[in-house]
Order: sequence, then structure tokens, then C-alpha cells
Amino acid sequence: MSAESTPYGLVPINKIGGQSNAGAFREFPMAANNGSAIFNGDLVVLADGQPAAVSATPTAIDIPASAGNAENATPGIVGVCVGCRYIDSDGQLQFRNFVPANLVTGGATEVFVRVVDDPDQLFRIKGTAALGTFNSGTDGSGYASAIGKNAALDFNTSGSTSTGKAGVALLVGTNGGSIATTNTLAMRIIDVWNETQADDYPEFVVKYNVGVHAYQNSLGV
Repeated sequence: MSAESTPYGLVPINKIGGQSNAGAFREFPMAANNGSAIFNGDLVVLADGQPAAVSATPTAIDIPASAGNAENATPGIVGVCVGCRYIDSDGQLQFRNFVPANLVTGGATEVFVRVVDDPDQLFRIKGTAALGTFNSGTDGSGYASAIGKNAALDFNTSGSTSTGKAGVALLVGTNGGSIATTNTLAMRIIDVWNETQADDYPEFVVKYNVGVHAYQNSLGV
């Protein structure tokens, strides 16, 4: 059951078409100091080559992207953070499940952020509210209609330095009111997680919508 409201970010599971998730990730070097933490399950964007956490929902955008089109002004994200490695100020190799803030100014070197960067990746994510009477469903009978629709991401909960988990959730709205066919919403709902459909905070399987991921967007970062 999913009665707990605390979100946990985007958790990689398998991939589109039933491809297995072998735990693969890409390491992005962090040469400059990060003023904010990047939590496990946060979306990551590159800013002048520097990985940083996304703090607002991206939008799906047209392909090909163009810098002159306001709708296409964001080049996209590169994936989801699953941890980091670095050499601490004592010269010891450290592995963390999230990226603490101010690593470089704290004396860390050789900092690498681990990012699941496959644009075909599927994720498990908690919703912000119960589906309730979505599509006039009763005890789950209507919840299947959420599958195939789109939703934005919610950033109203901060990540946790004690667990390392991000606070990102899927924006559901009252009775599923924020789940829609709108083509600019960031995520496509692939499934409602088994046995959570009637919970206070149901869980979903989602993927990026077209143009959200940098590798599927022709506008460079």
C-alpha cells in the first residue's frame, strides 16, 4: 500500500519494449562546485557541461528543436541521478547514493555524477494525490484510462540528505485532474503500479515524452 506521502524521485526499472535494466549509467564529471545537492532520483541537466539537478518540470517539445522557437528553448535533460563517486579531502575514494552540495569547495576532487542516461528508460514514481473518481472509476475500474496519458512532474518536496532520495513526484491533481492528453507535459504514463491504484498516493511507471531528453532533441546543450 502507498499511504505515505513522501516521494522518492524517479527510480529506474526496465526499459521500453521489455528491455532489461542492467544498472548501466554514465558518469559526468563535475569540475565546478555544486551549490545544491543532486539527489538520487533527480533529473539532471547539463549547464555548460556541468551536471545540475532540475528544479521545475520540463516540457515536451517539437522535433527538430530550434533556439528561435520559445517552445523549444530548453535543450532537454540527460537522465536521472543514481549517485556519485569522488576523492574526499583526506584522499579517500567515496561512493554516495546522491551528490552532496558544495563538494568541490569542501575539498573533493575527481567528482563524477552517475546518471542513467538511456532515453528509453522507464521509471517508477509516486503520485501526488489519489486517483479517486478519475474517469468515474470505482475500486480501480477506471484507473486504466490513466495509461497512455501525460503528466507533469512535481517539485514541491525537497530531497532528503538522510536518505539521499529526491522529492520529485508525478503531478496527479484531485481525482486525476492533472493527468491529460496535453502534448507538452513531461512524462507519459505507461502503467499504474500494481495494487497502488486505489491508494492515497498511487505509484506509476513513466517514460520521457518526445523532446524532453537531450538525446532526442536536436538543440544542443
